[in-house]
Amino acid sequence: MRRVINILISIIATVLITFFTYKSYQSAKVLEVANKNYYEAQTDIGDIVKRKFSSVLSSLSFGMVKEEKPKVDLDKLKAEMIVAKDNANKEIKYLAISSALLLVLYFVVGLNYFTITTALVSLITLIFGLITPILMIVIHKNVNYLGDIVLSFESKTIIGTISHLYHNGNFPVALAILLFSVVVPLLKTLSMIAVLVFKELHIAQKIVSLFKHLGKWSMLDVFVVSLLLVYLSAGSSENSYSQIENGTYIFMIYVILSIITSIGVNGVLKEQKSLSS
Repeated sequence: MRRVINILISIIATVLITFFTYKSYQSAKVLEVANKNYYEAQTDIGDIVKRKFSSVLSSLSFGMVKEEKPKVDLDKLKAEMIVAKDNANKEIKYLAISSALLLVLYFVVGLNYFTITTALVSLITLIFGLITPILMIVIHKNVNYLGDIVLSFESKTIIGTISHLYHNGNFPVALAILLFSVVVPLLKTLSMIAVLVFKELHIAQKIVSLFKHLGKWSMLDVFVVSLLLVYLSAGSSENSYSQIENGTYIFMIYVILSIITSIGVNGVLKEQKSLSS
């Protein structure tokens, strides 16, 4: 009966954090669209010149010539962007709080179920961390008589950045990010899950050996993402604006949960070894 309760609690915790992770991803995508609509509406130089010219004519003619209205309502788009940003911040806070509360699970269900739960949750946050926007970059320039004009807008995910770098011929950088931010974390997380599932079998020893080797690379995913952020924000100046998105925080939560899972796996293996001896 106790085992059934532990399993049920672990499932509920996993589903709950999966829900908040998905909501964080969803709100980040909504924010990405809102940002894109707002900033790309300011890239139409022809429309800006036309409105500025009509504004001058309206002033010179004392209002006889009507001032040209913008194609889109920038105030409305900005309001939508602010709301989307607030929602994204709210959802990532919920995810961070629920992930922190996951530590309480250790005292409720014990080390084994706690570690399995953190392993599954770390896998989920890793996947969403790879496909959620991590950084927004806006390039703009202040032009005489026209004001501040947006030249380009980009929203980056880790997977999207790898694809972009690959198609632009930056194979070494693309390979490094793919290897240390996707392949190694996935193998590391899957190996930990496999160790927990097959801890009583002989094959677990081989998996443990692989897990220990992968553990040497445990902080490289953080290092690579840091390099990625620096790379994407390189050349930042008064003519550029960058903003960290939810994907970065989801990936950071994965890293923390992965470290906790590593500690938990070592504890489970020690318990199993003591029971076998």
